[in-house]
Amino acid sequence: MKLFKYEGYRVIIEPEALLLKPFRAIWERDKKETKEKAINELGFVYFFADPRSDYQYIVDEDERIKAIKEGEGLPDKWVPDKQVLAAIDFYKQFKTSSVLLLETTRMLVDKLMKQMKSLDLDERDDKNKPIFALNTITATIEKVPGLVVKLDEAEKAIASELKSDSKMRGQGEKTIFEDNLEI
Repeated sequence: MKLFKYEGYRVIIEPEALLLKPFRAIWERDKKETKEKAINELGFVYFFADPRSDYQYIVDEDERIKAIKEGEGLPDKWVPDKQVLAAIDFYKQFKTSSVLLLETTRMLVDKLMKQMKSLDLDERDDKNKPIFALNTITATIEKVPGLVVKLDEAEKAIASELKSDSKMRGQGEKTIFEDNLEI
């Protein structure tokens, strides 16, 4: 979905995005002429939910919120309210199966990484034998570089898919829901 894009260190909001209720609600509640708050909140929606966002590598959503607030200069006390969360949920509905699969893979890799960090190699059973066998640990470690390469390849494939998916013959842009039209 190309309703938002990040270009020149700012989020560009396409006019058709404001035709959609969740995004329009955020826009319309900001009564100031500059729409600075609405732009910041819609930018947050993009950074939080769009698969092209540089923050997507952060699996934990609370950590992602914190990183976006810091990285994009949102006030420390700002938290996504009901309307912003509704816009995020709406935006997430447009993710492709491959993007969802990549997110699930990232989550599993994150859990694996946390589990590996928490291993206590000195832990012993009641017979004073190590709980974690050295050969199991080394076999796991040997698989990590391949996992990293595969994850990197998947991320590049998704980025390429998202980039090429929005273009058609003649370099025109697809409209919203164009892939869903039946002829």
